[in-house]
Amino acid sequence: MKKIFKLLVAAVVVSSTAFYSCDTLEMEQLASPNELSADQADADLLLNSIQLAYVSNQRTFQANSAELGRIDYMFGRNYLDNYGSGTLNSVWTRFYSNNGTRGMVVNVSAIEALNANPDKDFSFHIGMGKTLEAHTLMQLVDMLGDIPWSEANNPTEFPAPNADDDAAVYAAALALLDEAEGLFNNTSGIGTATDMFYGGDAGKWIKLVNTLRMRADLTVGNYAAVANASNVIDSAADDFQFNYGTNVLSPDTRSPDYAADYTSSGANIYQSTWLMDLMSPSFDYIYNNTWGVWNTGDDLGAGDDPRRRYYFYRQSYNTPGNGSFILYNAAPGAVYAYPLDFTGDPNASADGEVLGCSLQNTPTHLEFTPDEEIWCNNALGYWGRMHGNDEGTPPDGFTRTAVGVYPSGGSFDNQDDIPVYMGGSGISNLPHGAVGLGDGGAGAGIAPIYLSSYVAFMKAEANLHLGNTSAAATLLEDGMTKSIAKVQSFGSLDANANAALIPSAGTVAAFIAAKVGEFNAAAATTGLDGFGFPTEKDKMDILGEQYFIAMFGGANDAFNFIRRTGYPRTMSRSLEGNPGSFPRTFLYPSNEVTTNPNIQQRANLSTMVFWDNGVTNPAN
Repeated sequence: MKKIFKLLVAAVVVSSTAFYSCDTLEMEQLASPNELSADQADADLLLNSIQLAYVSNQRTFQANSAELGRIDYMFGRNYLDNYGSGTLNSVWTRFYSNNGTRGMVVNVSAIEALNANPDKDFSFHIGMGKTLEAHTLMQLVDMLGDIPWSEANNPTEFPAPNADDDAAVYAAALALLDEAEGLFNNTSGIGTATDMFYGGDAGKWIKLVNTLRMRADLTVGNYAAVANASNVIDSAADDFQFNYGTNVLSPDTRSPDYAADYTSSGANIYQSTWLMDLMSPSFDYIYNNTWGVWNTGDDLGAGDDPRRRYYFYRQSYNTPGNGSFILYNAAPGAVYAYPLDFTGDPNASADGEVLGCSLQNTPTHLEFTPDEEIWCNNALGYWGRMHGNDEGTPPDGFTRTAVGVYPSGGSFDNQDDIPVYMGGSGISNLPHGAVGLGDGGAGAGIAPIYLSSYVAFMKAEANLHLGNTSAAATLLEDGMTKSIAKVQSFGSLDANANAALIPSAGTVAAFIAAKVGEFNAAAATTGLDGFGFPTEKDKMDILGEQYFIAMFGGANDAFNFIRRTGYPRTMSRSLEGNPGSFPRTFLYPSNEVTTNPNIQQRANLSTMVFWDNGVTNPAN
């Protein structure tokens, strides 16, 4: 579920509000410096506008990519219907527009024009603008293929610009990065610019430039360049992210996901059942089949991802139609472990009013597959939705799983995984409360864009393609270590986080070691079973899963990874047996097609970008 919220430019703050839709996420700019006429242009305000437009676009790119990668939940059963011609309308406007609300391209050019004054030095402003422009340009190519560039931003000569070859536009984006680096090397020019990302640190901007070059090399398959890339984002201090605040009104500076989920009417976002299950411990890890021996507390075994209590906040200890793990307390002070009870908890009874699928049979195409266990719910109380679920919104705002403390500044999940049944007195350790205004970190989260963990996973992928499996394993370990450390650092935002449930250093180390061991033991490639799932996970499956987990909240490259590699093959299938062709690109924005006769709309989502070799993922 995604949100529409509005952005009010007031110096450097973001206002986010308001209304929710299951199939679109946009950020509209209001009262923006984009509205200034050329003779009123101010370089600092124009730069603010460029940065905020960029953040808005990243949220849209990330939302679409995360849905396709099952990192977020996708509403709607048919891909073509889900990603129609309006999907990228606002992105296109924020980037290209030269009427009314002027886009990034126009505003970068306006700062360049102001810089022609010999008494002014806006080189830092322009370097920032060109870096953000280049990244957005590459992303538009990745999602659309051929797009206007050489004739763009020249409405007098080219009122209806033609689309350029997508490979040529990629090359133009790399040229913009070269220009930006040259400008950053001129350390003057920061002036009064408000740098919302790096606080005016040119060295960190150069690392971002090199990271974006590395991204381009990975996308086109230049793996040696990726493996050898240097001076890139490689530590948390260099992470490229947008920071949110805690102000609620005038303007609302909180994380938009927090503002959506921590409300007086409950949560509004559905989380992906696939991702929650992937990060949860299995039955065997929770109970080792020996009566009286349980894994409890913060250590549920090597199958328990240390990040799950930070990502997801459970409002319920069970989901309708799925019995909970129950521990029976047979006598005061003595806890006995009985076999798990999947039927004895009356609170787990099916309830079609709040969870329609609890009264439904497993869809035929998901029977006897790994998705059979998660298509509707999760036994640990993780209440989300399956990929492609198009049901309406039931009264489950105070029971569905909400966003957690990372990256949205919500609450750390203090719920015990195994409720204790006390006989006539019922369950002794119920969830510690539903979501509420101001809970947890009060919304002081981040929008991750490029983190050091992402860079480690990108290098791991390149080394795996090159056959350097030992280096890939080392980088997998590095990426997981950085991701978990980043996530755990957010625990301090929630003063109510239960220290007993925070994964210990030993637990984290054991989890990482187990995953690296699994990667080292896995085959380079494995076959598929009769349902299209891998017979066993191979190395790229494991790498892909861990990369996708790390990208939670900032998944703008998941879509590229799927098309580039065909992995991870373990992603959940769609709730619809025939969802249509998985997108290779999106439709052109309708607001451009209707005004530009030189841009012809596509009939489907099958057009491939120049770097796309057509590899398919069986999950799609």
